[in-house]
Amino acid sequence: AVVSTQSTGIIEGGALWQQIHGTNAPIKLREEFGHHLKCSLRHTYLRDTRDDNLVATRGYRCHLATEVAGFMGDVNHVKVNAETQLNFPLFLGLTGTLNLRAGLLHRTTDDNRTWITDKFFCGGPGSVRGFFTDGIGGPVGGTAHWGAGLSLTRPLPFSPHIWGLGRFMRMHNFINAGSLVSDRYELFKNPRLSVGSGLIIKVGNAMKMEINYAVPLKYEASDVVNHGLQFGIGVNFM
Repeated sequence: AVVSTQSTGIIEGGALWQQIHGTNAPIKLREEFGHHLKCSLRHTYLRDTRDDNLVATRGYRCHLATEVAGFMGDVNHVKVNAETQLNFPLFLGLTGTLNLRAGLLHRTTDDNRTWITDKFFCGGPGSVRGFFTDGIGGPVGGTAHWGAGLSLTRPLPFSPHIWGLGRFMRMHNFINAGSLVSDRYELFKNPRLSVGSGLIIKVGNAMKMEINYAVPLKYEASDVVNHGLQFGIGVNFM
């Protein structure tokens, strides 16, 4: 591992034995049932200059993960996933945040498949809001995805000294877009789109919660939309 005050680079290798099984699963997923062995090398790079890792007002975060599998077993692919977040102060306590995500899973041989355990999923409170978790693109995932989010956050309209709420709560308005496909040439063909607003609650320094009202504006028949209140808890939101 290579570590600096703001950047971290890690190279790791491993072997993973996995079993896929279930009940009442779609036909496409049943075709993947069984035992699989993945041997891979993985490189992860992270650079973070934000003033707060949960509710930042300035700075940026870049994360790049690259995995090469295929030394042994029945999993052969190159997988790349990138995320970036840019925070910039505006005026009157307002902060703008731009989030971008993209990933690609490329099979390196013709006689091996990509399994659901390695695929990407999209949708949910931490991804494209206005959809249920993994609600975009069907239940078996995809091999390419992208996502974008632009939000405007601001303090609560009362003093932070009233019950101390202003120190760990903010309001935000957002617009999200994204897509998930199994054919990378169709990645930008039918993007999903949603807008909304809500409340961000910082829980210590470990995680944050969001309570949002989201409105999906563009979606496909196979998507599972969530028009209305949506609750999420985690670290990275788009």
